[in-house]
Amino acid sequence: MSGVSEEFADPRLVALHDSWDPVRADIPFLVDLAAQLPARSIVDLGCGTGRLAVELALRGHQVTAVDPSPAMLEHARHRPGASLVRWTEGDASCLGVAEYDLAVLAGQVVEVITDDRDLLATFTALRRALRPGGTLSFDSRNPITRCWLAWTPRTTRRLLADGVEAWFQDVHAEGDRVRYQTHYRFPDGTERVSHNERRFRSYAWLVHALADVGFAVDPMDYDDPNLVFLASATPPRPAVALRFEGTPPADWRAVIRYDPNDSVTVALADLDTVEVLARLRRLRVPAEMVYREARRLGLDWDPEREVHRRSEADMSAWRQRDREHRERLKHDFLRRRSED
Repeated sequence: MSGVSEEFADPRLVALHDSWDPVRADIPFLVDLAAQLPARSIVDLGCGTGRLAVELALRGHQVTAVDPSPAMLEHARHRPGASLVRWTEGDASCLGVAEYDLAVLAGQVVEVITDDRDLLATFTALRRALRPGGTLSFDSRNPITRCWLAWTPRTTRRLLADGVEAWFQDVHAEGDRVRYQTHYRFPDGTERVSHNERRFRSYAWLVHALADVGFAVDPMDYDDPNLVFLASATPPRPAVALRFEGTPPADWRAVIRYDPNDSVTVALADLDTVEVLARLRRLRVPAEMVYREARRLGLDWDPEREVHRRSEADMSAWRQRDREHRERLKHDFLRRRSED
């Protein structure tokens, strides 16, 4: 996961975490989901203070709770019923293969994983950790609401446990990335500041990311202020047919067929050749199938030749940088020797 902010690392702030949201609506939903599936084995990734993990374990599920924050896990281990949970410090990379029926990232955890590569690696590891047909559930606030515009000291100020006053301030947004500070004032006059960052990714981005690593996403209301995702770990399936539609580059898409009743349409607008191949490869479309379709349509580009050309260009650029680096080292060596 991305770096741990002060509110997840400072024990005094961790102790206040649950009082931000004393009644969490997502916990009853996830408890019901685990019972209905049914899910014998569950992983709670980004478990925080362990409220959900313990609740699930008390209901008879085998729960593994994972979090990168030692302070969060220390707090969680002192909950009544905590001994029923297997607590693990780390991220999704520590999970095994095909161990779980249900994986959850509750409490908008995906927003805290701000690096796209980290989130894609997390989804990939969860797909691997789930048994075939297993379920992934997570939530993320919808960026169309621009909820951060309401994060002023006046609107966010509240009284937490033990009489601690807290509020947000210094909110800065760049695209879907929002940085802000959470200020805490304790009754003894002590103050703490947590520097936080979140990503509010779009419904489309998240759906495509999940599909790319092998999840099938259930239909949902993509206009809802809080996007709640349910996705199934679909078995790996090779593509059996590919058809390009539209006019590249602005209006271009690929229709991928996996069996007579299962096809996927993927937008390829404004992607170059190498990006098209990479995207289709993640969807298990063989490169030769792409080459055949390009030749059939008589497109004015050759994917195979383009990849080779890109590879040669990259190697040529590397050789040039290497020569320049060696020349600098030689120049510095001669200069130092002349100075001596």
